[in-house]
Order: sequence, then structure tokens, then C-alpha cells
Amino acid sequence: MNVTFDWNEWYFIITTTIILLLYLPIRKYFSPVLVTVIWIYNVVLVATIDYFLLATPFKLYIFGDNASYELSGALFHFIMYPCAALLFLYGYDKGELYGKKTLWYILFWSGFSLFFEWLTVKNGALTYTGWKLVYSIPVYPIAAVMLIIIFRFTKTKLQNLQPQKSN
Repeated sequence: MNVTFDWNEWYFIITTTIILLLYLPIRKYFSPVLVTVIWIYNVVLVATIDYFLLATPFKLYIFGDNASYELSGALFHFIMYPCAALLFLYGYDKGELYGKKTLWYILFWSGFSLFFEWLTVKNGALTYTGWKLVYSIPVYPIAAVMLIIIFRFTKTKLQNLQPQKSN
């Protein structure tokens, strides 16, 4: 593994620290089981997609300084993405953003995600070698809808497991 420590590692560290600090105040909003399910779902989804698009024959982008996996990129995979997903779900659930509000919420987060991806490219933490930002436009709303489906399914199943209170 070829490791250099330069600006993109700092970018990974700074942005991951910011998202972690935003997540910490809301971490108890969700049950530990729900957090675990969402965390694992995000790590598996992102790792699957990233490794598929990073690997041969596609090699559509490089995460970090070189084509090999870097530990700084693991911050994004194991902390950034799950914390961002839980922040997204917190706003969705706490704000009761159902129906048409869900559409606007997903569009807002998709726009923010596109901006953040652009910022990540501008900071040299992500380098396109075949991918284009425009390709991400449908990816973020689809990922958000899938995340909401997993969240609602898991939340419902967990509520059904709770013992019913008798009056």
C-alpha cells in the first residue's frame, strides 16, 4: 500500500470529524439495533459500489492519492457515510417529512451530496478517471429512497418486537 500524507488525507480527516461531531448529539435518537443495521447497510452498500466502480475493468475514479485502497478513504467508508445516513434519517424521522415533503427532502440532500462530491473532487480526495459528476445525479436520490425503505422496514420490525403495554 503506497501511503502519502498530504491535503487529501487532511480533507478526509476534517470532513469525517465534522460529520461525526454533527452525529454525536443525535446518536441516542435511534436504538442501537437500528443504528447498527443502518451502519452495516451503508458500509456494505458504499463498499460494494465503490469497489465495483474502482476495480478492473472500470476504474472510474480514484479515492485518495492512488488506485490502491488507502486508510484515509476508510474514514469515509466506515464513518462518514453511515453518520451522514443517520443525519439524513434523523431529519426525515424527527421532522416527520412524509409524502411530498419526502421528495423535497431527498432533492435537498441529493443537491448537497452533489455539492459535497464536487468539493471532494476539487480537494483532490476523489479523482475521476472515467466517472463524471453528472452520473451521480440519479445515484443520490435512489440511494436516499433505498435508505428510507431500509429504515422504515427496520423501524417497523423493531416496533413489532416491542412488548405491548397493557392498560
